[in-house]
Amino acid sequence: MAGGAEDMGAIVQWVAENIALRGGDPKRIFLMGQSAGALHVASYVAHGEFHKVKGGGLAGAIMVSGIYDLTASPAGDAELAYYGSDPSRYAERSSLQGLVASPIPFLITAAELDPPRFVEQFELMKQASCKRPSGCARSFMLSQHSHMSEVYAINTPDTRLTDEILEFVKSVK
Repeated sequence: MAGGAEDMGAIVQWVAENIALRGGDPKRIFLMGQSAGALHVASYVAHGEFHKVKGGGLAGAIMVSGIYDLTASPAGDAELAYYGSDPSRYAERSSLQGLVASPIPFLITAAELDPPRFVEQFELMKQASCKRPSGCARSFMLSQHSHMSEVYAINTPDTRLTDEILEFVKSVK
Protein backbone atom coordinates (compact mmCIF):
# COMPACT_ATOMS: atom_id res chain seq x y z
CA MET A 1 0.00 0.00 0.00
CA ALA A 2 2.80 2.39 0.80
CA GLY A 3 4.26 2.98 -2.68
CA GLY A 4 1.74 5.46 -4.08
CA ALA A 5 1.17 7.28 -0.79
CA GLU A 6 4.93 7.53 -0.21
CA ASP A 7 5.30 9.00 -3.69
CA MET A 8 2.58 11.55 -2.87
CA GLY A 9 4.48 12.47 0.30
CA ALA A 10 7.69 13.02 -1.67
CA ILE A 11 5.82 15.11 -4.25
CA VAL A 12 4.17 17.32 -1.63
CA GLN A 13 7.47 17.77 0.21
CA TRP A 14 9.31 18.77 -2.97
CA VAL A 15 6.59 21.19 -4.04
CA ALA A 16 6.37 22.72 -0.54
CA GLU A 17 10.14 23.25 -0.50
CA ASN A 18 10.43 24.60 -4.05
CA ILE A 19 7.23 26.31 -5.15
CA ALA A 20 8.07 29.71 -3.63
CA LEU A 21 11.19 29.82 -5.82
CA ARG A 22 8.86 29.65 -8.81
CA GLY A 23 6.36 32.23 -7.59
CA GLY A 24 3.93 29.79 -6.00
CA ASP A 25 2.46 29.66 -2.52
CA PRO A 26 3.38 26.62 -0.39
CA LYS A 27 0.15 27.12 1.56
CA ARG A 28 -1.93 26.60 -1.63
CA ILE A 29 -0.87 23.10 -2.69
CA PHE A 30 -3.65 20.90 -4.06
CA LEU A 31 -3.19 17.24 -4.93
CA MET A 32 -5.41 15.64 -7.58
CA GLY A 33 -5.70 12.10 -8.89
CA GLN A 34 -8.09 10.03 -10.99
CA SER A 35 -8.81 6.30 -10.55
CA ALA A 36 -5.55 4.77 -9.23
CA GLY A 37 -4.27 8.32 -8.81
CA ALA A 38 -7.29 9.13 -6.64
CA LEU A 39 -6.52 6.05 -4.58
CA HIS A 40 -2.96 7.33 -4.02
CA VAL A 41 -4.17 10.83 -3.11
CA ALA A 42 -6.76 9.35 -0.72
CA SER A 43 -4.14 7.09 0.88
CA TYR A 44 -1.80 10.04 1.37
CA VAL A 45 -4.44 12.31 2.91
CA ALA A 46 -5.90 9.54 5.10
CA HIS A 47 -2.68 8.07 6.47
CA GLY A 48 -0.57 10.62 8.32
CA GLU A 49 2.46 8.35 8.41
CA PHE A 50 3.10 9.35 4.79
CA HIS A 51 3.09 13.09 5.49
CA LYS A 52 6.56 14.60 5.15
CA VAL A 53 5.18 18.11 5.63
CA LYS A 54 3.45 19.12 8.87
CA GLY A 55 -0.30 18.57 8.63
CA GLY A 56 0.04 16.95 5.23
CA GLY A 57 1.11 20.14 3.49
CA LEU A 58 -2.06 20.45 1.43
CA ALA A 59 -4.63 23.18 1.04
CA GLY A 60 -6.92 20.54 -0.46
CA ALA A 61 -7.27 17.26 -2.33
CA ILE A 62 -9.27 16.34 -5.42
CA MET A 63 -10.18 12.69 -5.97
CA VAL A 64 -11.83 11.69 -9.24
CA SER A 65 -13.39 8.19 -9.41
CA GLY A 66 -11.46 6.64 -6.55
CA ILE A 67 -11.71 3.63 -4.26
CA TYR A 68 -11.94 4.56 -0.57
CA ASP A 69 -13.23 1.52 1.34
CA LEU A 70 -11.77 -1.86 0.44
CA THR A 71 -14.21 -3.66 2.72
CA ALA A 72 -17.31 -2.40 0.90
CA SER A 73 -17.01 -4.70 -2.11
CA PRO A 74 -14.83 -7.56 -3.33
CA ALA A 75 -11.32 -6.43 -4.23
CA GLY A 76 -10.43 -6.39 -7.90
CA ASP A 77 -7.11 -7.46 -9.37
CA ALA A 78 -5.63 -3.98 -9.02
CA GLU A 79 -6.55 -3.76 -5.33
CA LEU A 80 -5.21 -7.25 -4.68
CA ALA A 81 -1.91 -6.28 -6.28
CA TYR A 82 -1.72 -3.00 -4.37
CA TYR A 83 -3.13 -3.93 -0.96
CA GLY A 84 -2.36 -7.64 -0.84
CA SER A 85 -4.58 -10.68 -0.64
CA ASP A 86 -5.25 -10.59 3.13
CA PRO A 87 -8.76 -9.13 3.54
CA SER A 88 -8.25 -8.82 7.31
CA ARG A 89 -5.91 -5.87 6.59
CA TYR A 90 -8.26 -4.04 4.21
CA ALA A 91 -10.02 -1.93 6.86
CA GLU A 92 -6.75 -0.45 8.16
CA ARG A 93 -5.47 0.09 4.62
CA SER A 94 -8.66 1.74 3.41
CA SER A 95 -8.79 5.53 3.25
CA LEU A 96 -12.41 6.21 4.18
CA GLN A 97 -12.01 6.64 7.95
CA GLY A 98 -8.80 8.63 7.63
CA LEU A 99 -10.41 10.95 5.09
CA VAL A 100 -13.34 11.51 7.46
CA ALA A 101 -10.89 12.34 10.27
CA SER A 102 -8.60 14.54 8.16
CA PRO A 103 -8.90 18.33 8.40
CA ILE A 104 -7.72 18.64 4.77
CA PRO A 105 -10.62 19.83 2.58
CA PHE A 106 -11.40 17.60 -0.35
CA LEU A 107 -13.54 17.28 -3.45
CA ILE A 108 -14.75 13.88 -4.62
CA THR A 109 -16.18 13.25 -8.04
CA ALA A 110 -17.24 10.30 -10.14
CA ALA A 111 -18.61 9.81 -13.63
CA GLU A 112 -22.18 8.71 -14.24
CA LEU A 113 -20.93 5.91 -16.53
CA ASP A 114 -18.08 4.78 -14.26
CA PRO A 115 -18.05 1.06 -13.51
CA PRO A 116 -20.62 0.47 -10.72
CA ARG A 117 -17.96 -0.05 -8.06
CA PHE A 118 -16.63 3.48 -8.53
CA VAL A 119 -20.12 4.99 -8.31
CA GLU A 120 -20.76 2.96 -5.12
CA GLN A 121 -17.47 4.17 -3.63
CA PHE A 122 -18.33 7.77 -4.54
CA GLU A 123 -21.70 7.51 -2.79
CA LEU A 124 -20.13 5.80 0.23
CA MET A 125 -17.42 8.47 0.57
CA LYS A 126 -19.90 11.28 -0.03
CA GLN A 127 -22.13 10.02 2.78
CA ALA A 128 -19.25 9.27 5.18
CA SER A 129 -17.72 12.71 4.60
CA CYS A 130 -20.75 14.29 6.25
CA LYS A 131 -19.40 13.01 9.59
CA ARG A 132 -16.45 15.41 9.30
CA PRO A 133 -16.33 18.25 11.85
CA SER A 134 -16.15 20.64 8.87
CA GLY A 135 -19.27 19.10 7.31
CA CYS A 136 -19.81 17.24 4.07
CA ALA A 137 -17.04 17.26 1.51
CA ARG A 138 -17.78 18.90 -1.79
CA SER A 139 -18.93 16.26 -4.27
CA PHE A 140 -19.97 16.12 -7.90
CA MET A 141 -21.33 13.42 -10.22
CA LEU A 142 -20.28 14.10 -13.80
CA SER A 143 -23.20 13.18 -16.04
CA GLN A 144 -22.77 11.61 -19.47
CA HIS A 145 -19.14 10.67 -18.84
CA SER A 146 -17.29 7.41 -18.33
CA HIS A 147 -14.23 6.48 -16.30
CA MET A 148 -11.95 7.67 -19.09
CA SER A 149 -13.92 10.45 -20.77
CA GLU A 150 -14.06 12.44 -17.52
CA VAL A 151 -10.32 13.13 -17.75
CA TYR A 152 -10.23 13.30 -21.54
CA ALA A 153 -12.66 16.23 -21.23
CA ILE A 154 -10.10 18.35 -19.39
CA ASN A 155 -8.96 21.24 -21.61
CA THR A 156 -11.92 20.84 -23.96
CA PRO A 157 -15.12 22.90 -24.33
CA ASP A 158 -16.74 20.54 -21.75
CA THR A 159 -15.70 22.37 -18.60
CA ARG A 160 -18.07 20.75 -16.11
CA LEU A 161 -15.34 18.89 -14.22
CA THR A 162 -12.77 21.67 -14.39
CA ASP A 163 -15.37 24.23 -13.33
CA GLU A 164 -16.07 22.16 -10.20
CA ILE A 165 -12.35 21.82 -9.50
CA LEU A 166 -11.76 25.56 -9.91
CA GLU A 167 -14.73 26.40 -7.67
CA PHE A 168 -13.40 24.02 -5.02
CA VAL A 169 -9.89 25.51 -5.17
CA LYS A 170 -11.31 29.05 -4.93
CA SER A 171 -13.51 28.05 -1.97
CA VAL A 172 -10.64 26.74 0.15
CA LYS A 173 -9.27 29.45 2.40
